[in-house]
Formats: sequence, C-alpha cells, structure tokens
Amino acid sequence: MTNKESLRDAMDRRLSFLDGRPSCRARVQQRIAQEEEPEMKRKISVGLIFAMVLVSLSVFALAAGLLFSPKADAARLADAALEEKYGVTPEMQTYFVRSEEDIGGGAVRVTYAAEGELAWVLGTYTADVKDGRAEVSWSRDGAETAGGYAADAWGAEQLKQMIKDNTETGDMGLFIGYAAEAAKRAGVAETETGTEKLSEEEIRAYFDSLEAEKTQALRERVLSEEEMRETAKDAIAESYGLTAEQKAALELYVQPLAEEENAWYWMIGGEPCFEAQYFLEQNPGTFTEKDGAYAVAVNVKTGVIERIVYESGLGGEG
Repeated sequence: MTNKESLRDAMDRRLSFLDGRPSCRARVQQRIAQEEEPEMKRKISVGLIFAMVLVSLSVFALAAGLLFSPKADAARLADAALEEKYGVTPEMQTYFVRSEEDIGGGAVRVTYAAEGELAWVLGTYTADVKDGRAEVSWSRDGAETAGGYAADAWGAEQLKQMIKDNTETGDMGLFIGYAAEAAKRAGVAETETGTEKLSEEEIRAYFDSLEAEKTQALRERVLSEEEMRETAKDAIAESYGLTAEQKAALELYVQPLAEEENAWYWMIGGEPCFEAQYFLEQNPGTFTEKDGAYAVAVNVKTGVIERIVYESGLGGEG
C-alpha cells in the first residue's frame, strides 16, 4: 500500500468535479506546472438485477438516514453494471476518471475515461442510467483483448495484470510502452492536452472565482462539520460494503495546508458541499480489499450525498 500523500495524489487526479470546471482547472494546473508561477497553496470523486440492486440500496440508505443525489445514485448503479458486464472492479477504476452528467429526461450519464498513454487501449466506458437501469458500453467493444499487453484493447484481464505489476514493482513502465505501441499501430496520433497558456490575470481570476464559491458554500452551511463527517463515513460503509471493523478503521484525512476555514468547501453542480476524505489501511504495507482513499461530498444544507469517489491507489500512483 502506498503512503497517504501518494494516495492523495491519486485521489486528486480523480476529483476534477470539485471546482465544476475541470477543463479550466487542467489548463491552470498545466500552466503552473510549466512555469511554476505564481506559487499557490494546494487546497486541494443492466437490467432488472440493477433495478433490484438500486431498490435494496435505497431501502438501506433510508434506514440509515442517508440520502443520495440522483447523480450519486446513478454512479453507484453504474459501478455495479460496469463490474457485472465488463469485470471492471472498483479497485480497477484507479486507471480511470469517473464523471457524471445529466442528459435530460431524468437520465444520468456516467463516464469512465482513461487518460494519457492508456487512453487508447483502455478506452472509455459509458453508462446511461435511467429508472433504475444502467446500460453500459465500451468504446473498444469488438476489439481484440486476448494476448495480454500485446492486445489491441485492454479489458479486465489487463487491468488485473496492471494492478499486480504496480503492486509488486510500482513501475508503470512495465506496460506503458505496450499501450503506446498499440495506439501507434492503430494510427492514433498523440494529442497534446492542457497546453493553452493563461495569463497571470486569468489564473488569478480563476482562483478568485473558486475562492468565492468555496466561501459561499461555507456561508450556506447548516449542518456541523462533525455531522457531515459522520454522514460521509456512513455513506462510505453503505456504498462499498464495509464491515463494522473496517468502518471503525477509517482514518480522517487532514490536509496539512488546509488552514483556511473554507478549505473543505466546494460548489458541486451548483450545490454547496463539504468534502470529507477518509483512508483505510488494514494491514500496513499490504493492500487488503477495501483499502484506499474515499472522498465524499456532503450537501451542507441537506446532508444529501452529492458525490462519492473511491481510489484504491493501485494504479501506479505510489
């Protein structure tokens, strides 16, 4: 298992929902990485059976006093559908960035996108969720997945091997080269991302806007932070099937630089939220099922779970 700072880096990669403008955030981060100016503190996710799963989850949640937003519920249903149809487990999602969006008519689209050198071979999974049903597809459906890393498309078999290689060596180089070769064979050109440069004024305006949103979320708070942390803990245990012992072992993450009163507050989808992060490490030095980092966005006024993200930390981030 990686140390908590490395796992935090992996979690940051998957929490682009926090500022509501992930594309802008990515460009800002790229500019800062390139020029290292200005210096800023880091403040810093099918069928009837799934309808039955959703109903059972909802009953459990109501019994526990938990309420999940439509997007959060859709993500949980999509996660189950993704594992059922393609064998992609929550631990394997470490190689993807998950996002949710309303697509009208009461439907939510949940997207699992791989990035960088892995974008072509891993592709993108898309789940459209409506009325308790999740229909999942894969951008690489129909492509040949046999042959390990030499395959044209990588599914659950390769993801399992990638996790094994990462766990044993921590070296993503064992398979990154194969991924690049597969993309080259397919004639997929490398695409530069995040290269648009922003002026210092644009960077300042962006963070000023973000700061204003965080302050707004704080001012709208009705629930106490302790209440919201406990709600987040309950949501983690319920959503990921933690035992009482595992729930008790969840360790609250306290960000070293988060001294500002609004540090843990965000506007997510227009809703004011408080973010609580927990780590689970059951056997230090060894990954045990359910270990990793969990981030939960709790509505500061209603206590509704707006979003919940799990990061196993097995994706070569530490």
